[in-house]
Amino acid sequence: MASYMNLSVEQNVINSLNLLCENTISGSAGLGFLSFVGFSAFDDIHPSGLVRHPNILPVLGVVESSDCCYMFQPKAPYTLENIMHYSPEALCSDWHIRFFIYQMISALAYLHDFGVHHDNLKPSTILMSDSLWPYLSISDTSHVKQNRGFGGPEGSTRNSCCAEEDCSSRSIFASFNLSSSLDWSSHFKRWWTGELSNYEYLLVLNKIAGRRWGDPAFHPVMPWVIDFTVKPDENSDIGWRDLTKSKWRLAKGDEQLDFTYSSSDVPYHVSDECLSELAVCSYKARRLSKTILRSAVRSVYEPNEYPSSMQRLYQWTPDECIPEFFSDPWIFVSLHSEMSNLALPSWVTSSEEFICLHRDALESDRVSQQLHHWIDITFGYKLAGEASVEAKNVMLPPNDPSRPKSIGRRQLFTKPHPKRLISTPHSAYHSKVESCARCQGKGSNSTTDVLLNDSNPPSMFSQVDYLEEFEQATLFMELQHHLNPIYSYSNTAACCCSSVKCPKSHFSDQEVLQPDNVLSAVPDFDFGSYLECFESDDNSFIGYQELLRWKQRSSSVIEHHANDIFSIGCMLAEMYLHRPLFDASLLAAYKETGMLPEALHELPVHVSLLVESCIQRQWKRRPCSKHLLESPYFPPSVRSAYMFLAPLQLLCTSGDRLKYVTKLASEGALKAMGEFAAEVCAPYCLPFVSSSRSDVDTESCLRLLKEFLKCLSVQAAKKLILPIIQKILQASEYSHLKVSLLQDSFVRELWKKLGKRTYIEKVHPLVIANLHNSPNKITASSASIVLIGSSEELGIPITVHQTLLPLIHTFGKGLCADGIETLVRIGGLLGESFIVKQILPLLRNVILFCIDSSKVIKPEPQQSWNSFALIDGLSALEGLVSVLPVKAVLRELFQDQVCLHIKILMLIHLDLHVIQAITLH
Repeated sequence: MASYMNLSVEQNVINSLNLLCENTISGSAGLGFLSFVGFSAFDDIHPSGLVRHPNILPVLGVVESSDCCYMFQPKAPYTLENIMHYSPEALCSDWHIRFFIYQMISALAYLHDFGVHHDNLKPSTILMSDSLWPYLSISDTSHVKQNRGFGGPEGSTRNSCCAEEDCSSRSIFASFNLSSSLDWSSHFKRWWTGELSNYEYLLVLNKIAGRRWGDPAFHPVMPWVIDFTVKPDENSDIGWRDLTKSKWRLAKGDEQLDFTYSSSDVPYHVSDECLSELAVCSYKARRLSKTILRSAVRSVYEPNEYPSSMQRLYQWTPDECIPEFFSDPWIFVSLHSEMSNLALPSWVTSSEEFICLHRDALESDRVSQQLHHWIDITFGYKLAGEASVEAKNVMLPPNDPSRPKSIGRRQLFTKPHPKRLISTPHSAYHSKVESCARCQGKGSNSTTDVLLNDSNPPSMFSQVDYLEEFEQATLFMELQHHLNPIYSYSNTAACCCSSVKCPKSHFSDQEVLQPDNVLSAVPDFDFGSYLECFESDDNSFIGYQELLRWKQRSSSVIEHHANDIFSIGCMLAEMYLHRPLFDASLLAAYKETGMLPEALHELPVHVSLLVESCIQRQWKRRPCSKHLLESPYFPPSVRSAYMFLAPLQLLCTSGDRLKYVTKLASEGALKAMGEFAAEVCAPYCLPFVSSSRSDVDTESCLRLLKEFLKCLSVQAAKKLILPIIQKILQASEYSHLKVSLLQDSFVRELWKKLGKRTYIEKVHPLVIANLHNSPNKITASSASIVLIGSSEELGIPITVHQTLLPLIHTFGKGLCADGIETLVRIGGLLGESFIVKQILPLLRNVILFCIDSSKVIKPEPQQSWNSFALIDGLSALEGLVSVLPVKAVLRELFQDQVCLHIKILMLIHLDLHVIQAITLH
């Protein structure tokens, strides 16, 4: 990505901020940046457009063709929709919701300053980074979408993926033809009455569940409907798949699932994914590159190990099917010379014929009358609760529910899905075996001759049966408001934004949209006023009256901007309610009667008031984005955390980010923010320390760690700082940062913060580990000093068990000279009595054990260990003799009338280097 970026402008912003820490401000880019991140001293300065907002996704480049422009932007790993559906606990705290909404409003205020309205705000268009920093993409705004250079009229590119009328793969892309604001209710009605095919309805459910083409890890899923042993025949029970059970259950068997459920710590029956990336890539192996196959299936590419036929594939996989096996005759044709085509059943003569017959089976009466069971298992109520236990469909739970996910099983329905009332007539799909394009053309556009309506129910149903089915389907639909969310007060796109449209290819490199009033004079200010912006005290109670006073203060808003504010209110409510605030019927009722949705009463009072302000029917009564930023709903810690973190989201080098955040932290910003805000900022800042590879950055890393140690709570320090320090100390290579962490002053700060017990359990062993396995001399010397310096404070029992014994256990295993020296110096520091009572007995036992082991013929590695351990023991003994009085030496080393050295020399099989060591000692 870095090769596409021009960092000069945003580099100026960072330079300006660094100068700011030195009581200097410079550059219009830096001034504008400080304005739109919330620095009150620059409220009157409007952004110049020279630098993007930290919550606007950067544009890496624009490629122009003859009829359109292609905009390239970084790929975001998540959207807000992903987080809300697949890992809601990742963004569940009240503070984090406020922080998220504050960022979105700040980005909107930036756009609105230029007269640009977004007009497409919804969870799926809010992109999020790995750290859950949100972004708006300008490619989603109406300003770009209505510009002819970036897209034509509605629907002009809808079928761009399949422009040819007779394309053989046209129906594969059926879900691309679905509107982005998908109306599940209308599709359900059409499917239930037989107007919509099973295939198309299942694609609708896939789209609502978030499954997407082009992503093997979250590919659209279809049911296997036959086992391919015989040609499907509706009049026969042979060869049809049981749709009342999951494919996993059919493949594994009830006995194995029962055993898994009963023997697991957390009971489960099935995997957390009904269609894995492994399965998708195996199914499509003939059409995928070997690079993808090696990555997703097996690192060693072996074509003969892939299932060779459809029947074998069905028997092999515990996963469900893919749409391509109902749509694309090319899926069977291999691009790899060494891999044969996927063999078809004997009852077809071509891949086109197979696709037609397989699709026929999916649309058959037999499948149509059972498909609702499969929907219950895959998308419905059998994904949770007692129903999932009875269906042996309890999923493997995630290891960490708070970890963000972009894929997962989404339960669309909480009640049993209605059975299809009418099946599409078989002849309406394929009256005869034809080419795939012809078959699919009929399949994707067919309608039944018999339509259900209130006055003329189908003859196959009695009036009573029909009314019962109709009532059940209607009640089921009424429960699914969450599948038709609406985030815009106007269902049609608003007219062009107030700023001037930009014709394609008419920009120079420095042309930008300019706001009406740009302040040229730089206000007087000092760095102290900047630091005051970070002061936050959330303990002061924000009363309801203060929120009301804020609401009653007037603010002017433009009509097109007001629709963005409505969208913000809808998303804010949904993040608390865990379901959408409006669907089409609720919004229509609200527009007509003015009665607020009942769900609004379920919100906390302070949230309800803000949401109510944002969704006012009269657009003029909604607050503008800048007025929203001033709402008491946002506590001081939200604003201070945002001001601290916003510069880090710019596209600049990690070295600059580290330099800036360290300087700001050293000046007292973290302390002013308080424990909670500092804890929020830590995950964004501390990765700069763990990823630092330059010795030049060592001082900044150390200062930053020290500042966070001062400002974080004990629990936060254990959670956020300790893992980074452990990672650095565990690294085998030398680093100046590791040596700095092993300085006595820092270790004492760490000890003081974490407590003695945590230090001993989590850090002390890593210090000792830097004394063996051929460590760097400087690192080993620093670790030695730490161990010696801590021995007195730890006390004799802990020193013996946590320092001396681990050191002695490394005898013969690469313990360096500094390790021996550490043992000797600790003895000298704690005195003669400590050496005689604690160290000498341990050394004597080790040496005697090695002597006894040497008398027994053992494998070469163990004999070598004995020899090296003896040498280490003798070296330690020699060092201790030098600090003991002569009387003590004679008393302790000759108490058995035979010197240890003599016992060693009496060994028959003795390595030469051991004899040399004894001679030297």
